[in-house]
Amino acid sequence: MKIARIEVFTLGLAFKSVFVLAGGVAGAPGSLSHRVLVKLTTDSGVCGWGEATPTPRWTYETTETIVSTLRHYLAPAVIGIEVWNLDALHRAMGRAINPGLSPGSPLAKSAIDVAAHDAWGRALGKPLHQLLGGCRRTRFDLTWMVSVADPGGAGDAVAQGLDAGYTAFDVKVGMHGPAADLELVRRTRAAAPDGALLVDANRGYRIDAAMRQARAFADCGVSHFEQPLDGLNLSGYRRLVAASPVPIGLDESLRALPDLLEYIRADAIGVAVAKVQRNAGLYQSRRLCEMAQSAGLELSMSGLTETDLGLAAGLQLASVFDINPLALNGPQYIDSPFLQHRIWQGTGTVHLPTGPGLGVDVDEDHVRRHALEAYRE
Repeated sequence: MKIARIEVFTLGLAFKSVFVLAGGVAGAPGSLSHRVLVKLTTDSGVCGWGEATPTPRWTYETTETIVSTLRHYLAPAVIGIEVWNLDALHRAMGRAINPGLSPGSPLAKSAIDVAAHDAWGRALGKPLHQLLGGCRRTRFDLTWMVSVADPGGAGDAVAQGLDAGYTAFDVKVGMHGPAADLELVRRTRAAAPDGALLVDANRGYRIDAAMRQARAFADCGVSHFEQPLDGLNLSGYRRLVAASPVPIGLDESLRALPDLLEYIRADAIGVAVAKVQRNAGLYQSRRLCEMAQSAGLELSMSGLTETDLGLAAGLQLASVFDINPLALNGPQYIDSPFLQHRIWQGTGTVHLPTGPGLGVDVDEDHVRRHALEAYRE
């Protein structure tokens, strides 16, 4: 069952609320956020779908580069490869777009990887988690992101999450300054005294500020402090992990498996964050989770505000490794009008899809009707 065709579509979906990262405002209410969808068709007629989420405030891939990379480099490279032969698939993509310090266009590669997994599962009539190794969890708690322009808005942001049925909260810091960031976390804890609380700095601190914040966050009952420092900062993270009373998680720094290995060797990581798109898809993400668990690390999972298509991929992986709660906050910000049935039902709890492949069905007519003209072939 070989890959016969790759089609690329770009949709514009409106942000429902402001989305702020340490790098700046990533989305404003009503503004369009692009999602690049891949339809993979095999020579036996089985199809699979994948998603890439351009997030220039977070990484270097833009809508334009993802679309061009998929159509002109990755798609020609994978035609004729069996969908189950994931090693060959990634080797071919690696030859087309060579890995450097990162896997090389990981978001674009992830869309093809996930589509291949989806097609593989559909061909066998099996949900993807069975092909990935089993199922240890079927019910998941999503985190509500507290991402505000001013710390004073924390109470309202948490109230919205509580009203929607969320019990876990992910606070974005690194953009207000250490004192105001701490105030934001304290206000969040006050508004959700019993909720799980994660803090993500998106590389927003230097080492001394991060060490002070870690001690203060411990008093707020923070379960883990994600990506406080920039870059491959082994020495900084080693110092921070040794001194911090809060487990230190790494996201952006885990671009590929060798990165994780080096942090493990250096005792410079406490929590490995799984992120399907960051690691070019499910194939490498699964290997990262296996390595992390073998080293005795905790696992967490985050996303890039994916639609429910990307959410489905994350849930399939999380079910195999029993990861919970999940910072897969796409439903908070983006609707998924191109799916026949949604995973997210308006609450903070979601359930593992049980259908074949990813377990969600794309309304292809909707995709073709609403694909943006500027990115059509």
